[in-house]
Formats: sequence, structure tokens, C-alpha cells
Amino acid sequence: YRRIIATALLTGMGLMLTGCGEEKTENALAYRKIGINAMAEGNYEEAINNFQLALDQSKGQIRNLELDICMQKAEALYLNEQPEDAIAVCDAVLDYDKSYATAYYLRGNLYLQQGDSEKALADYEQAAKYADADYEIYIQLYENLNRAGMKAEGEKYLNKALELKGKGRYYLTNRGYIYYLMGDYENAKEQLLQAVAIEQKEGEDDKAELYLAQTAEQLGDEQTAAQYYKAYAENHADDSIVLEELGNMAMEKEDYADACAYYQKGLQTSNPSNEQLLRRGEIAALEQLYEFEQAKEKMAQYVLDYPEDEQAAREYLFLKTRTAVADQIEEEKQTAEAAQASDGFGEDPAAEDGSDSTGQ
Repeated sequence: YRRIIATALLTGMGLMLTGCGEEKTENALAYRKIGINAMAEGNYEEAINNFQLALDQSKGQIRNLELDICMQKAEALYLNEQPEDAIAVCDAVLDYDKSYATAYYLRGNLYLQQGDSEKALADYEQAAKYADADYEIYIQLYENLNRAGMKAEGEKYLNKALELKGKGRYYLTNRGYIYYLMGDYENAKEQLLQAVAIEQKEGEDDKAELYLAQTAEQLGDEQTAAQYYKAYAENHADDSIVLEELGNMAMEKEDYADACAYYQKGLQTSNPSNEQLLRRGEIAALEQLYEFEQAKEKMAQYVLDYPEDEQAAREYLFLKTRTAVADQIEEEKQTAEAAQASDGFGEDPAAEDGSDSTGQ
């Protein structure tokens, strides 16, 4: 009876309409993809609308696809500064399926953002309870709580995740990353080396190489770190999201040349969904490299393409000032060099010691 009421509630919220057939599913997936791309670009209203269109394609039952789209819509609502609406979506989903870990996790995030740590921790407990072997939830629970100043509360979820048994690449990769987060770099290295070996044998790909690069950095092995960063980038040469991630990581390490290269490679991929973020990152990297003229030229086009980015518009004015000052300094330098050359032109070196041309 409770599931019937919950289904009715989801229907009343516009999260489910009737329809059937493979075409409906294909349409739902297409709208979902548009919504994801819109969210990546910061167009949250567009994302919400497309997630709703995706939900409108569903047939007369709620499947995992619809539940997943509900979660994406809830996230877009939150990012669009509609937290109460986002919580309402999570509530409806949990009324339908009380064991849906992702809904507990997302609702817990919303409560945490609102400063209600008691409700957040209660939802996080439920998320962990129903997470099964979903390492991502355990890791995100830790990272969220760590950022909120509750590291001890978060670490228990990492320890809980380490209790999961499994010898496959998925388990090795995630266990390695968890050891990395806990500062146990030797165990992280051991797990991740095994994961990379399996990855290369199977021809599959995940984040093992990235985590191994980060672990090598912590162990002071810069050469190995560079090797695995390069391998990870090459394996994701057509993935603009990964290239943006690598660019952001390089920026954090103040490796601005590599950051700029990653952003530019991301922009060279086919129709990157995160083009705005890549362009913004490239401009920031160029500024740090003191390439103000290039940064100004790219920012001029950026503010035309994304007029809603007011911060970028302000930064454009700053860049114009910087390049004007740089031009003035260069002009003064050239003038001084020309004057110096003119003052010394045609001088007799012998005059410096007071002698004449005869040497007397």
C-alpha cells in the first residue's frame, strides 16, 4: 500500500507519466544526456527541464532509470538554489523505495549544506547501510564530512568500505584510493599496482593510473607520478571531463603549463560538454603563466559567448588593465634601450681613459 501511495506521489510531482515502448526509453536517455550536459555547463534551469522531459517519457512503472533521473533532477534543483524542492524529490523517492542509498546520500548532502548536521548524519548512516559495494558512496561520505570539519565521523565510512571483500580491478582500485585517503601510501601503492596490471591485461580503464600517480607523488617519486599521469591522460585523450579534472589538479599543484595543456586538449575533443569550464580554466592558467595578452584575447571572446558570467566580465577589465600596463612598461624599456644605444654611438673607446688617438 505504501508503494502505491509513493507511486501516486511521484506521479503527482510530475516524475512519472504513462507511455511505453523502446522509443520512449531512447527519448528518456536522450533528454537525460542533454540535462547532464546542461548541468555541466551551469545551465541548471535547462537541466531541470530536460530531466523532467526524460521523466515524462517513462512508462507506467518506476525503474532504476527513472530513479536515477530523479536524483539528477534533485541535484540540478539544489544547484539552482531550490534545496527544498530537491529534498522533496528525495523524500518522494524514499517513500517509494526506502533502501535507495543514493537518495539518502543526496538528501544528507542537502541537510549538511543547510547546517543540519543531525539530519545529515542520520541520512548518511542510511546511505552506508544500503550502499552494498558502492565504494563511491563511502568515499563521498568521508570527503563531505571531512570538508565539513567532521573527519573522524567520515573515517568510519572508509574503514567500513575496507571491509568489502573482492579481488577484481574494481575492488583493488577503490581499496587503493581509500588507503591513499587514509595516508597509508604503501598499501595504496600495493593495491593500485595490482589494479593497473589487471587493467592493462583486460584492456579496461578506470582511475587506477590516476590514483597511482597521486600516490607516487606522496611517496616522493615524481618520475613514476609523471609516467602514470601521462598514461591516464593518453587513455582519456577524447574525454573532456577527465582532461578538465587533470587541468584542475595541475592548477592546484601550481603546474600551470601542464594545466593549460590539459585544458587545451579538452577543448580539442569533439563537442566537449564542459567547454565553458575548459575555456575558463585555460584563461586562468594563461594568467598564471603571465601570458596576459593571450588571456585577454580569449577572455574577450569568452565574455561574448557567456555574458551571464559576471565574474569573468570583471576579470576581463582587469586583464585589459594588466596588458595596458605591460605594454607601457615594454614601451618604456624599448625607449630606454634606444636612448642608451644612441648615447654610446660613435664614441671613441680611447676617450674613456683620457688619451687621444695618438695614445698621448
